[in-house]
Amino acid sequence: MASLAHFTSNAFQGRLLRLARPAAVSPVALVLVVLALGGAGWALLGPSSAAPATTPPAPLIAPPDGLPRGDIPIIGDPIRDLTIWWSNRLSDASRAGLDSLRGRYLTPIDPMADEVIKTLYGKILVITVPLLTLGGMILGYLIMTARTTGETAYSARAVTPRFVTGATLSVLGIFLVSVFAQFVTATDAAMIGVSIPGDAVGDPTGWPASGGVFEVLQKVSFDPRIPEGPNNWNDGAWLSAGMSAAILVTLLQMVNAALSAVERLMVLVGPICLAAYALPATQRITNAWLKVLLAILVVRFAWTIVFVLFSLEGLAHLNADGVPPPVGDTNALLGLATGCALLSLLLPFALIPLALHGPGPLRTET
Repeated sequence: MASLAHFTSNAFQGRLLRLARPAAVSPVALVLVVLALGGAGWALLGPSSAAPATTPPAPLIAPPDGLPRGDIPIIGDPIRDLTIWWSNRLSDASRAGLDSLRGRYLTPIDPMADEVIKTLYGKILVITVPLLTLGGMILGYLIMTARTTGETAYSARAVTPRFVTGATLSVLGIFLVSVFAQFVTATDAAMIGVSIPGDAVGDPTGWPASGGVFEVLQKVSFDPRIPEGPNNWNDGAWLSAGMSAAILVTLLQMVNAALSAVERLMVLVGPICLAAYALPATQRITNAWLKVLLAILVVRFAWTIVFVLFSLEGLAHLNADGVPPPVGDTNALLGLATGCALLSLLLPFALIPLALHGPGPLRTET
């Protein structure tokens, strides 16, 4: 027992000696302790810790155009830049659409003033006139050999007046179309001239890009750096109503191009379609040709009425001295331009079917 107690006492004393032995200290810990003590001494023994004087903020640096900027470092202001880019694209689209309609929106094609139509029309007449001559020879032979009694409505003698009418219209068809086109053009110019001041819309070669209800689409834009005010065309509605107007003007440009192409085609095939009136079996071709041509002229006339009415409404929101209108008037002008473009876009799809389903201008025989 004595030996066991002695062994236990020696083991306990050895453990205490190991715990009391100084351990190795890490150099990193020593450095951190020294820095902490140095910082505490600087705070206690260094200069006073009073609050520093308030430094006024640096003024915003204005860009060359004098507009304040609040750019984010490095990337700038992407939202503002994207807004300006989008507004510029809308403005470019509106101007391009209106310029493409310049001089052709309200004015039908005059075949006598179009060199391409006159050239092609002459070549088609070269084909049509020999056919008419051959038909006249056959008709004369039938008249000479026809019986003098028992003639029906489709006999050679009854067809003679129709053949003469068809041949005359075929040769003079280009002059007929030119008279119609000049009549519509003169009527449109007179309507606009007596209702809208000339300095507000310009001359017929510039309609509708020269002014009127679409003037706002030529000048309006949106720049978020410029505050909305009465002395600029800047307005946030340009991002919504302006986009709608730009889309509608582009679609109206496509419809106008289609109408112009059909109108030119009608003039070119005029000799053949008018000569078809000589025979009762093909008389419907002539009536269909006339209905399509008149339907296009009716659309041009309806567009003029719409342009005049909306331009008259827009005059109340424009300043005579050329100063851009305030924000409220700009909103109204954008709405008028959008409404005019929408109504002009819908009119051809409503008027042309009505004109085609109506009776033909020439008498037909069954």
